[in-house]
Amino acid sequence: MHPTFSRREILRIGGLSILAGASGGALRAGTRLRSERSCIFLLLQGGPSHIDLWDPKPDAPREVRGPFGTIPTRVSGLCFGELLHRSAAIADRLCVVRSVTHQFTNHIAGTYITLTGSTNQPDQDREAHGDDFPGPGAILNALPGGDPTVPRSVSLPNWLSIPGPSNRMPGQYGGFLGSLRDPFLIEGEPGAPDFNPLSLSMPEGLSPGRLGHRLRLLDELNKLERRLEAELVERQDHLRRSAYELVVSGVLRKALQLSQESEATRDRYGRSKVGQSLLLARRLIEAGVELVSYNDFNQKWDTHGNLLARYRDIIPPMDQAYTALVEDLGQRGLLESTLVIQAGEFGRTPRMNNQNGRDHWPNVYSVVLAGGGVRGGQVHGASDSLGSEVKSQAVSPADILATLWHQLGVAPSTEIHDRLNRPFPISTGRVLYELL
Repeated sequence: MHPTFSRREILRIGGLSILAGASGGALRAGTRLRSERSCIFLLLQGGPSHIDLWDPKPDAPREVRGPFGTIPTRVSGLCFGELLHRSAAIADRLCVVRSVTHQFTNHIAGTYITLTGSTNQPDQDREAHGDDFPGPGAILNALPGGDPTVPRSVSLPNWLSIPGPSNRMPGQYGGFLGSLRDPFLIEGEPGAPDFNPLSLSMPEGLSPGRLGHRLRLLDELNKLERRLEAELVERQDHLRRSAYELVVSGVLRKALQLSQESEATRDRYGRSKVGQSLLLARRLIEAGVELVSYNDFNQKWDTHGNLLARYRDIIPPMDQAYTALVEDLGQRGLLESTLVIQAGEFGRTPRMNNQNGRDHWPNVYSVVLAGGGVRGGQVHGASDSLGSEVKSQAVSPADILATLWHQLGVAPSTEIHDRLNRPFPISTGRVLYELL
């Protein structure tokens, strides 16, 4: 008789989200295996400067326009900050929303409203808790549908964190939907030679049939343990079933094998962490993942000082990777069905401070959309001459999220329920139909 998995082993498999399968190989270019609508959400956490990137003010005083010049783009009359020269070349595929606004100046609060649209929060640091409004990945996991052999939502290459006992930044997790709905995390350095987010693979000599036999034995064992709380039982059952389905499916394992991409393609995205992460995001979309969230590391874009040197360091890799992603999706026939969102949690102050940087500024900032049915080559809304306030067509983070849901084929009015069974729409924002 074959030995059975212990409960600890099963929970370890589920907790680590084992995706290993029996076969490798590359994904065929342009082949989407499952979902026909998807989204890649790039969160440049820390607050990128709208004035130095997507909404330059070349005619403003120097303390406003900053240390960078502007460059023309592929769209007549549209200029970007000078470091975005690759993005400028694909501006005909981009929609720059220059009038996003909210009221939160704190990084954590800004990130929370960006990911949830919720204004029901303090403007201060705090850790995630069970009453939070869930992030889009968790909401997607709670909705009907999906394929058990691939996660519906994936976050990479790390969670955003905050110093504290739990180290959990709110907005990324299941919140009142429970941790069972958390997005699947693929953690690590995708470009590293030893990148292997799958901590375990199917044990040698263990076939899918034998694994199924062990699963049936576990079902019998479960009948003896109904003393456990209902939520723990549900969670364990979910993790056990997910572990089995993901282990015997090779789809995700194939998607994670960046070595199957050509050297030219990997160079095209850039050998940076953001470059290889966005290449991995494209492969996950092809594999059938519906939402991939890229989290740039904590406060990476928080430039209170030395803006010139800092941006010369961090913008070129992002610009290269982002441009490669949009172009690659287009060439593979996937851009029309894949919405790409690039956003921070707020912008930066119109005037440079005495440390040659900019401070937090949620009054107006820019979010960039591409693909997913959004018309390229357009600017929506405007800031004033100093990049200080919204001049026209104000947009909230909730509006961006409502548009995301609409493009995924989910009505923003769709209701989810908290632990008290109270109904909440997944977004209170307005779909930006004028962009589509």
